[in-house]
Amino acid sequence: MTEEGYTAFTLHWQDFTITVEYQANWLNSGHWHLQLRCDERLPVTETGYRSIFVPEASFADEDEIRAFVTTYLDEAAQSKAWQAHLEDRRQMKLF
Repeated sequence: MTEEGYTAFTLHWQDFTITVEYQANWLNSGHWHLQLRCDERLPVTETGYRSIFVPEASFADEDEIRAFVTTYLDEAAQSKAWQAHLEDRRQMKLF
């Protein structure tokens, strides 16, 4: 479900399906508001939800938003914490 005034698309990043909702000039603030929603933890959020504010002049179209979010996730995925999470996710846990 998309909030009023937002446009959404689905982003497939690595093994994750992420809904990206965005709105230009959010509340006349001069900023884009982006929301990432996923049923699983992501490298930028442990809950699967992330809200991002970006200056309005940053994007010309949805392709640029898609590229921004992908780069944002790719960079965050380089952290040791995320790499450890992925390793734990691959391993079967007894406790």
